[in-house]
Amino acid sequence: MEKLEKDIQSLILTDLRSMGKYCICFKIIKTSDNGIGDIFFSTKKTGGVFVETKRPKGIAEKLQKNKAEKLNNCGSKAFFCYSWNEWIELKNKLGLNTRNLSL
Repeated sequence: MEKLEKDIQSLILTDLRSMGKYCICFKIIKTSDNGIGDIFFSTKKTGGVFVETKRPKGIAEKLQKNKAEKLNNCGSKAFFCYSWNEWIELKNKLGLNTRNLSL
């Protein structure tokens, strides 16, 4: 069964919360600007990261792509994530594992 966007968000947030005191994360429900990612988290290693989740085969809207590009250009990190497997790949890309979060 294909996971829904909210299911992927829930899995990612649970995973981030399991990292303990070296990671802060929350679901972004509404901001004054549209197009901001669904999840925000920060660690010493990553700094601020926004993740826009989409269901598999979902399509990122032009506004979302533009906001992600602007966030990346301004020193934050913004990514799109379409599945749990993509989240695992992103975690690896960012070097997120509980052994090195305090670095």
